[in-house]
Amino acid sequence: MKIQLLSLSIASFANVLLAAGVNEESASRTWVSNDGRPIDGVFLRANTDAVVIRRSDGKELTVPLKFLSAADREFVAKLRTETASAEAPEEKVRQYLKYKLSNGSEKWPEDRKKRITDAMDRAVALYNKVGVFKKDLTANNSPGTPTADANYDGWINFGGSINARVALHEIGHTLGIGTHGNWQANIKDGKWTGKHALEQLREFDGKDAVLNADRMHFWPYGLNFDNESSKENDIRHVKMVLAMRKDMGID
Repeated sequence: MKIQLLSLSIASFANVLLAAGVNEESASRTWVSNDGRPIDGVFLRANTDAVVIRRSDGKELTVPLKFLSAADREFVAKLRTETASAEAPEEKVRQYLKYKLSNGSEKWPEDRKKRITDAMDRAVALYNKVGVFKKDLTANNSPGTPTADANYDGWINFGGSINARVALHEIGHTLGIGTHGNWQANIKDGKWTGKHALEQLREFDGKDAVLNADRMHFWPYGLNFDNESSKENDIRHVKMVLAMRKDMGID
């Protein structure tokens, strides 16, 4: 899959990480093009051709490494070396699932803004690492929402619950879990009947495994509660979402 390269004007200059343990503070810097133009942004991911940076407004931009200063290229090379165990060196930068912050995010309380962006960065990175999901999402700060909610249009409200597990779960809703028109067609007597998801579940848990589903959720691996989340279960959740989308006929 080819990387989409954006033109290098000052309005679009710049545009992977956290999953490998590099914190946001250490990955944030003022990037400089090889003709001297600066922009502040947080390193998200990179391969041998380009780097993806998240600006302070939440937008992600992709910059070809050849357009960056020597110091920036060295910085990226160092981070890629440090994260080699988390991502294959030649893995392409996936840009299928993307997100932005909703309008007015510059006025959000900084602590909530950081928690939301941290959660979304981790969740989107995992979805893109495990599968292909072509969708643009919008993350919204919604203190009045009891926990969190999302819809098929890609809108996610973060209320009283903000973490990576919540982001993974809510992204599932934007991708069709409980929200697509064909969701109920795959459920009978509280059990999912679609063959792709059943095959995926039984690969995990054996030939007799049963996939439960209701109006909005599924289990196991639905990440409906914090105690369900683990490194393995989070990956399995994304694989289940991918399989259930196939059952619903979603590309």
